[in-house]
Amino acid sequence: MALLATNEVLYHHPARRPLQDVLTCIREKTTIETIGKRLEANAERYLKPADEMARLFRDVPEAIAETMRFASRITFSLDQLKYQYPDEPVPPGKTAQRHLEDLTWQGAHERFPVRISPKTKKVLHKELRLIRKLKYAHYFLTVHDIVRYARGQKILCQGRGSAANSAVCYVLGITSVDPTKIDLLFERFISKERLEPPDIDVDFEHSRREEVMQYVYRRYGRHRAAVIATVIHYRPRSAIRDVGKALGLTEDVTAALADTVWGSWGDGLDEMQVRQAGLDPKNSMVELAVALAAELIDFPRHLSQHVGGYVLTQDRLDTYVPIGNAAMDDRTFIEWDKDDVDALNMMKVDVLALGMLTCIRKCFDLIADHKGERYELADIKSVDDDEVYQMLQRGESLGVFQVESRAQMNMLPRLKPRKFYDLVIEVAIVRPGPIQGDMVHPYLRRRNRQEKVSYPSPSPQHGEKDELYKVLHKTLGVPLFQEQAMRIAIEAAKFSPEEANGLRRAMATFRNVGTMGKFESKLINNMIARGYDPEFAKSCFDQIKGFGSYGFPESHAASFAQLVYVSSWLKHFHPDAFCCGLLNSQPMGFYAPAQIVGDARKNGVEVRGIDVSFSHAQNTLEEKRGKYHAVRLGFRQIDGFRWTDPDDERLKQIQSSFSDAHLRIVDAPEAESHLVNREGAALPLPLAGEGWGGGVSTIRTIRVDRASPTRIASFDAMRPKSELRSSRPPQAGEVKTDWAERIVAARKRRPFTSLEDFARYTALPKRALILLADADAFRSIGLDRRAALWAVRRLPDDVPLPLFEIAAAREQPDENAPELPLMPLPEQVVADYQTIRLSLKGHPMEFLRPMFASEGVIACPGVCHERDKQYVRCAGVVLVRQRPGSAKGVVFMTLEDETGIANIVVWPKVMERYRKEVMGARLVLVEGYIQSSPEHVTHLVAQRLFDRSQDLVNLANDVLSRKHAVPAGLALIEPLHDDRRQHPDNPGQKIRHPRNVRILPRSRDFH
Repeated sequence: MALLATNEVLYHHPARRPLQDVLTCIREKTTIETIGKRLEANAERYLKPADEMARLFRDVPEAIAETMRFASRITFSLDQLKYQYPDEPVPPGKTAQRHLEDLTWQGAHERFPVRISPKTKKVLHKELRLIRKLKYAHYFLTVHDIVRYARGQKILCQGRGSAANSAVCYVLGITSVDPTKIDLLFERFISKERLEPPDIDVDFEHSRREEVMQYVYRRYGRHRAAVIATVIHYRPRSAIRDVGKALGLTEDVTAALADTVWGSWGDGLDEMQVRQAGLDPKNSMVELAVALAAELIDFPRHLSQHVGGYVLTQDRLDTYVPIGNAAMDDRTFIEWDKDDVDALNMMKVDVLALGMLTCIRKCFDLIADHKGERYELADIKSVDDDEVYQMLQRGESLGVFQVESRAQMNMLPRLKPRKFYDLVIEVAIVRPGPIQGDMVHPYLRRRNRQEKVSYPSPSPQHGEKDELYKVLHKTLGVPLFQEQAMRIAIEAAKFSPEEANGLRRAMATFRNVGTMGKFESKLINNMIARGYDPEFAKSCFDQIKGFGSYGFPESHAASFAQLVYVSSWLKHFHPDAFCCGLLNSQPMGFYAPAQIVGDARKNGVEVRGIDVSFSHAQNTLEEKRGKYHAVRLGFRQIDGFRWTDPDDERLKQIQSSFSDAHLRIVDAPEAESHLVNREGAALPLPLAGEGWGGGVSTIRTIRVDRASPTRIASFDAMRPKSELRSSRPPQAGEVKTDWAERIVAARKRRPFTSLEDFARYTALPKRALILLADADAFRSIGLDRRAALWAVRRLPDDVPLPLFEIAAAREQPDENAPELPLMPLPEQVVADYQTIRLSLKGHPMEFLRPMFASEGVIACPGVCHERDKQYVRCAGVVLVRQRPGSAKGVVFMTLEDETGIANIVVWPKVMERYRKEVMGARLVLVEGYIQSSPEHVTHLVAQRLFDRSQDLVNLANDVLSRKHAVPAGLALIEPLHDDRRQHPDNPGQKIRHPRNVRILPRSRDFH
C-alpha cells in the first residue's frame, strides 16, 4: 500500500485535549494522577485543516494525494445492504399474503360473530391491498405468531402505538381497540408515502415478557434474531460522577454534586448547586470538574439493550452486524440502534413489558380462585357513565393505570370522564404536546360549556369553511393528538404527503428536540396565507413541538384507555383483588405498598399482617369479612426474605426443557429422529429453517451418530453465556433456598405451637428467623415482635463454633427473667416501616402531630379546606416527586401524613433556592399559599421548605433507644445513625446493625 497521511484524530479542536484525557481515564478506570503514559503526549490529535496537513507533510506531498485518492474509492454505505425479512411462519402451499388474508377474515368473524359491517369490510380490504402492495404480510404474520404464543401461554398482551390504527391488527387480536369505531388514522401506521416498514408495539406482562423474548430466539434462532441496541448518553449526574472519579475527587464529593441534579435535567451544574452541595464553586478542582462535566453531557457513554426491539432476518444476521452476549442472561443483541435499523429499512418487532398487565392477570387469577369468576381483558366492557366512571370523576384513581399521578388525579374531576373516548382524552391531555400548545384550558372550557365550540377555518377563497371539522370535532375544535396535528398540516397548511411524513417522523422522535424547526415557517406561513388566525397557527405548531419532545398519538391513548378502564373496574368492583395484585406486581406505578394498602383499607378492605401460620410468599386473599375478602400480606413484603417468584420459576422450567445440557438425539430411522429431554419425553424437532432452543441453525446441520445418542455439533457457539453454565437439577435431599416454601410445607404437616417448633420443622437459618421476628410474624403462636426477637436470640446459631461457645453462653438469658414489657406503639410502627415498608398499626406522623400542631402546622387534608390564597404551613412524608418535561421546571410533590395527602407546587425559583430540601427531604415542612380551582382542585404553592427528616430520626431514636429489660443483641432494633455499638459483655467488641439507616422507604421520583 502506498504511503497515506493521517492524524489519528480524537477531537476537533486542541482545546478538547483535557476532555480527551478525562475520557481516557474513564475508559481505563483510573485517575488523572495515576494514568501516566497512557495519555496522549500532546494536543495534536485534533482535526487539522487541509493547509495545515499540507504544511506538516510538505516533504511527502504524494502522501496527501494518495490519501485523497484512497478516500475517494471508499463508496460503501449502509443502504447498499440488501435485507430480507424472514418468510415464516407460513404453512406449506400458501403465500404469506394468502395466509394473512385467511387469518384476517377468520379473526373478523370471531370479533364480529353476528355481522361484519360494510364499513369494517371496506377498511379491511383497503388495508390488505396496501399490505400486499408494500409486501408487509410476513411482518404481520410474525407479530401474530408472537401474540398467539403469548395467549397460548396465558400471558396477557395488547398492541399499542400506531398499530392501533389498523383494523387488520384488531381482528388478528394484536390490538384491542376497534379503529373503525373511533376513526383512527391508518395512514399514520402504513402509507405508500412513508417508504418505511410499519412498527407494531406489543405490551406483555412485565413478569412474563422474558418467556416471549426467549420464544422469539427459539423460533428464529440466535443467528437470525437479536435485540437491537440503544446508545446511553451522558447526563449531568453520570457526567459529574465519572469526571469526578477521573480527577480524583472523593466519592462523597462527587455524590454531593450529583445529588443536586434532578434526573436527566439540565446542561450542567451552576454555582448555586455547588454551594448547596456544601462545596466552594471557586475551588479549582471542583470548578474544573463542573466545566468538564458540562462538556461531556450528551456524549455517548455506553451501549445498552433496547427495551424490547427485535430485528429478524431470513439469512444469518451476523452477516450484517456482529451479534454479542448481553449483560443479562440469555440475551444476545446487535450493535446497531433504532436509527441504524431504520436507515436499512429493517423491520423491527417490539416485545415490550407493561407492569399493569401483570397486575391485571394476577387480579383475574385471584378473582377466579376466590370468587369463582374467570375474566379476560375482552370481557370488561366500558359502560357509559357507570359506577367506574363516577369513581374516576371523584379523582379516586390510586393504582389505576396511567391516571394515578397527581396531575391526572387533578384532571379527572375537571374533565369528568363519562365514556370511553373521554378516557382516551384523559390519557393524552396531561402531556407535553397539548400543554405546550396551550390546548388544555380551551378544551376544558368548551367541555364545561364555558366557551363556545368553534372550528378554525380558512378564507372562503382558500377552502371549505368546515375543512377542519372532521379533524377536530371529537375534541371540540381543539387539537390534542398527533394524528390531528398531521391532518392539520395536510388540510390547513397543504403539506404534501412527503412533507407530512417528514413531520410525522419529527414528531415520533422521542425527546429529540431540534428536528421540528425546519417545518415551523412553512406550516405557520401556509396557514396564515390561507386565512387562518395567526395565533391558532402558532399554537398548532407549539403543540407539534410538544409532540417532538414526547409524542402521544390518539391510537396510543386509545390502547392505554382500554387498560385504564379495566384497572378502574377492578379497583371499584374488586378492591381486595386489586390491592393484592398491585402488591404482587411491585415494583411498578407511582405509589409504594404503604399507600396501596392504605387506599384499600379506606375502601373497606381488611388487610392482615404477615404471619407464619397464614402467609405465603405472595400476598393472598382470605375468607370474606363483610363485602370483600381480607388481604393477607405475604413474606415477599419482608426486606431480605428469600422467596421464589412463580413467573421466574416458570421461565426456568421452559428454558430447562430446551437446555443443551439435557437434550440428546435418539437413534431412530431418519424420518423419525427426535429429541428427548432428561426425563425421556420427546421434543419436536424444528422445521427446516426454524431456530430451536438457544440457537440450532437448522435441522439439516444435525448429524445423528447411529452408534450412540449424540450432542448437537457446534451448538454452544451460538448460545448465550448463561446457558454454557452447569444447569444441574436439584438433587434429592437438598435444602430448598425458598424460605417461604419451607414454611408453607412445614405447616401443612402440623401447626406451629412455639418458635422452637417452628425453627425445628422449617430448618430455616437464623437470619430468616430474625427477619420474621423483626416483621412481627409470630403473633399466631403468642409472640409479639419483642418476645420473638428475644426468643430467636436464645436459639443456637446455624453452625456453632466451639471457640465461641463460652462467649455465647454469656448471652443466654435467665429462664426466670421477668416477662418482657409490651413494645410501645410508636416503636411498633417504626419497626414495621423498617422491615416491611408499611405499618397496619399507625403512621409515624401521628406521633409527631402534637409537636407540629404546636407550631401551627395543619394536617395534609386540611389544605383542601382552606380558602384560596390563604397562607398555611403543612408537613408530611414525601411520597412522590415529579418534574414533567411539560412543566417548564415546576416540581410537584405529594406529601402524606396520618390523615391523608396534600399536593405541593414548587416553582422554578423556589426550587433553585430550596433544591436540597425539595430533592432530599423525607419529611418536609412547607409554607405557602393555597391555590384552588373552580373544580375544587387544591394545591399548596410553596414559598419556603424545611427539611424535617431529623424529626423522624429523633422519633425512631426515642422509641428505639429506650432502656428495656432485654439485653441488647444482634436481633434488636437499634437507634438510627448509630452504626456501631459495644457488646454488653465485651466493651471492645463492635457489632454492626443490619438496618439502622432507613425510617421510611424512599419517595418515588419521576422526571
